[in-house]
Amino acid sequence: MKVKKRFIGFMVLMMCFISFGVTAFAGETELKNKKWVSGQGGVYETEEDGTIVYNSYGTVYYKIKIPKQGYIIVDVKTSSLPGKDDYNAQDDEYDGDLSDPGVTNADLLNSSKKVLSENSNILNEKKNYSFSWAVKKGTYYLAVSGDQKYNIRYAFTAVTKVSKSGASAKNAVSLKKGKLVKDLLLPRKYHYFKIDLPKKTKVTIVFDSKLKDSNSMELTMVLAVKKGKDYRFVDGKGKLVAKNNAVWWEIKGKEKVTLNLPKGTYYVRMDGGSTSGYYTMKWK
Repeated sequence: MKVKKRFIGFMVLMMCFISFGVTAFAGETELKNKKWVSGQGGVYETEEDGTIVYNSYGTVYYKIKIPKQGYIIVDVKTSSLPGKDDYNAQDDEYDGDLSDPGVTNADLLNSSKKVLSENSNILNEKKNYSFSWAVKKGTYYLAVSGDQKYNIRYAFTAVTKVSKSGASAKNAVSLKKGKLVKDLLLPRKYHYFKIDLPKKTKVTIVFDSKLKDSNSMELTMVLAVKKGKDYRFVDGKGKLVAKNNAVWWEIKGKEKVTLNLPKGTYYVRMDGGSTSGYYTMKWK
């Protein structure tokens, strides 16, 4: 039997379940720092002829007010809606996993509701996910949609002062031994630092990264040296790697990178890819 699907745009969500003591209704709800809100993307209903249809509640917008510069981490927990398995099973043309729990999208928007970051569990096949973003004072929104139950919250941390970094290897900032670097990294931007070694040295850099996204993108570090007019990537022993190749270190949470480098000047590049957030680093 081919399933009939009926989608309803914005409507008041009268059947939300209560999970963490707060229930969200379709429309626009202001979130409070570190407070969970629950909702659901729609509801499965049985019609008079026994056919199960899915009624979508559309996109729910949650407002976030940020008081000052810093970063947020958004946590999303999901579960299947009642009737999901029966809905899938009645469709003879459905060739997916009948136990597929569904999807929840949670996009971060700016004050004009322009998308800054797209996040979902559709690719990672996980029930729960988190993502981070560097923010300034102002209003942001979370646009949530899908076909699951969900609980969502954000946690804001203020960062009053950030360290100086270079936007290219040419203007890289010297990384001083023992000095803690604290920085907010924007998407598709690099931070460059340089290390000057008067002799062969064992270099240990410790990190604490708060960057994350729903597709497991993390903070990464690469190392380079200047050769003529070019900058060439090197490995942890300072050896050149093939052109157009690179050795990189993934930084997840608290990590330590140990390098054994000959005398010279080395350029450290920090990269968050398409994600954004906060990290610290120190040459110990």
